[in-house]
Amino acid sequence: MNSIAQDRLESLSQRYQTGGLHHGLLFRGDSLLFLESSLRQLCAEILNIGEGMTEHPDLFHLRPTGKARIITVEKTRSLMADLYRSGHQGNQKVAIIHEADRMRKEAANAFLKTLEEPPPGTFLFLLTTRPYSILPTIRSRTLLVRLEEPSSQTENLEMQNWLENYTQWIELLLNREKLKQDRVSPVFMAYGLVESLTTLIKSTADEITKEALTSRTKELEDKEKDAYESGLRRGVRSHMLKEISDKTRTFITQNEKIFGSIDLNGQKLARVIRKLESMSGLLEVNLKEDSALEDFFLSSLRIWSAK
Repeated sequence: MNSIAQDRLESLSQRYQTGGLHHGLLFRGDSLLFLESSLRQLCAEILNIGEGMTEHPDLFHLRPTGKARIITVEKTRSLMADLYRSGHQGNQKVAIIHEADRMRKEAANAFLKTLEEPPPGTFLFLLTTRPYSILPTIRSRTLLVRLEEPSSQTENLEMQNWLENYTQWIELLLNREKLKQDRVSPVFMAYGLVESLTTLIKSTADEITKEALTSRTKELEDKEKDAYESGLRRGVRSHMLKEISDKTRTFITQNEKIFGSIDLNGQKLARVIRKLESMSGLLEVNLKEDSALEDFFLSSLRIWSAK
């Protein structure tokens, strides 16, 4: 864990020890797995969970279910009923709402009263990678805590190799002389980048999912597993698309002198980034992944190679 995330968690621990920990905290970051693992120590401290234990009768989880990955109003009301019962092993209770952005309006409204006035000794921890997809009425009643995973822990050598191929493709598209000699190869390279990225997303997500499910089998109901796996895959994809965005910006800005017109290439960069952001948003509403990636790379090809 990086020092910033560790400092923030230690600050929360100190607030708890002095009785000043806010009951509703919204944890945001790029990785749901990192958010979950980061909270373990704080939950263990609040509930007095022994070292090595992951379950506790006063620790509750609310997760999305089904292929649509929705937090239903029925499950939300069930959680609230549990929270208003007496604690099993003490006066403290903790509820973790995973992927809180998947809570729809009806469920959020049902949850709102508990968030405003929770039972004594109850802490509500909401986790999300998309805080602005959460209803403003929920966000306004929580304190935001940003926890980012250190880059050293997320570095993927295969992804780094892919990014090198990606920047070589951009460099080729910006070379007017080479393009005049060969306009076909960049198109084939674009399809190769789409195929290899799709494969990389799947293999990385499969590996992470396998490891995550091994340690969470008892926590997840059958209807939650599909949604959990889908959420992890989306998280992997979102992280990789962010890396593409960062790499694109860095590559262009660091090579301004090589590529000629700074103003023109700056305009091209802005258009490519807007296209990438638009595609990322469409993927969140279930646009087919390979079609979206193909559209992005072909659009990028046209943008970079334009005069």
